[in-house]
Amino acid sequence: MTAEVIVCYSEELGVAEELVRLARSLAVDEASRIRALVLPGAPPGSADRLVAAGAHAIHSVPGTASPDPHITAETIRALVGELSPTLILMGSTKRGREVAGRLAGMLDLPAATGVTALRIDADGLRVDREALSGNAVAVERIVRRPAIIAVMAGTTAPAPSVVAGAERREHAVPPATVLTERTEVRVKAGGQLEIEKAERIVTVGRGLKKKEDLGIIEALAKVLGAEVGCTRPLAAESGWLTDDHWIGLTGHRVHPKLYVAVGVSGAVQHLVGMRSSQIVVAINKDPNAPIFAQADYRITGDLYQVVPAITKALGG
Repeated sequence: MTAEVIVCYSEELGVAEELVRLARSLAVDEASRIRALVLPGAPPGSADRLVAAGAHAIHSVPGTASPDPHITAETIRALVGELSPTLILMGSTKRGREVAGRLAGMLDLPAATGVTALRIDADGLRVDREALSGNAVAVERIVRRPAIIAVMAGTTAPAPSVVAGAERREHAVPPATVLTERTEVRVKAGGQLEIEKAERIVTVGRGLKKKEDLGIIEALAKVLGAEVGCTRPLAAESGWLTDDHWIGLTGHRVHPKLYVAVGVSGAVQHLVGMRSSQIVVAINKDPNAPIFAQADYRITGDLYQVVPAITKALGG
């Protein structure tokens, strides 16, 4: 197999570690090199964690973090010119997909986002990527290299051996061309919840009548030792919970051992985010709610009666 030079980057450190492990599983030739990028705004200790994940080299850029994805893409473009990669792996996060698209345009490279599996063979790159809102898998072949592949979080590979004496370099890159003028910055409410890591989740949907009633959902979650999740309307429209609770196609993808859906109708955009759950319990007063088709256990009834009863039965 031809030696690979794979550049890995994600603004989310956990995803970046996954990319490095995936890259090591792809580049089995001893001459191959996995190069991880640490850009402004990265958490402290990022370089050490990426080396532990298996990176042969860390390439860092000092400076102040920017919320502008164009500036991030410009920074990566400058590094790509120095590193000459055969493959660029990025996280298929909200920001990652935008940066990947801009970078592909700047470099005139093929790109794929929403990738769940990646293979390198004699015919090029073969990727599996989500299609039709996650209801189908598109199998595609990318024949031109280098290519930019944005990989979904949770695409794991075996942990490789740590690279002894990994290279660490700091790069000075030219200032990016600013294409937009920032007129205002509003801090978005949020917390430190990492709901993707939760083993138990109680998710609430539009069946809840008002924000003040979240207490009954939180009580059930507490007795189960679970985190509270929500559908898009409760986070993006009503603002009852912050975005870190939002589960769905444009929110977070979760794979808990137990998923309790309370007052969730089961729109396809939400199902994409939770379909990897091991055991699904659905509570809905509509016996024809689509969520029931995904559930292992179904309870048809008013959540205002069912949820407190379950909480009490569990000792809450």
